[in-house]
Amino acid sequence: MNFKSLTLAIAATLALGTAQAQSLSLSPDSKTVDLGTSFSLDVLASDFANPILGGGFELSFDPSVLRLDSVVIPASWEFARSGGLIDNASGTLSDAYFATFSAPKAGDFLTATLNFSAIGGGQSKVTLLPNALQPFVEDVTVAVIDPVYKSAQITVTAIPEPSAVALLLAGAGVMVVVGSQRRRQSQG
Repeated sequence: MNFKSLTLAIAATLALGTAQAQSLSLSPDSKTVDLGTSFSLDVLASDFANPILGGGFELSFDPSVLRLDSVVIPASWEFARSGGLIDNASGTLSDAYFATFSAPKAGDFLTATLNFSAIGGGQSKVTLLPNALQPFVEDVTVAVIDPVYKSAQITVTAIPEPSAVALLLAGAGVMVVVGSQRRRQSQG
């Protein structure tokens, strides 16, 4: 094999290796919820060609719109797992991680479930970030993998509280009564 053929073979191998980009994403990637409700987002790993021993992630969100209540790492990550440190005042999750030795995972798999509460009206981008202390690591080569991190967009709709609706209806009732009394007085 000559140098040119070897160079083309290496380039083709590299191109095939990068065509299937591993990613960490939130599912669903967009969601609309009502103010005061709770909801979950799954953190999904996709397209991991080789088995993974583990990894980690961090997270940011708008703390005026969302509150992160808990992070659940599946029990299948039996060696070590942590939901990380939630800081709702700054809208961050740091150092969430998971690891296995008995059942490395390849392809598409669940890494965590994030449980949120909608605490304010508006929109919040939920951004996944790398965990520098717990990178994704392949089983066979023990190589560090740098997946693509994908975000989600959450919209919280402000619905009127029952007490506000009751107050509005009571005010409308008073206006009807006052209006009918004035009509009687003007006719009488």
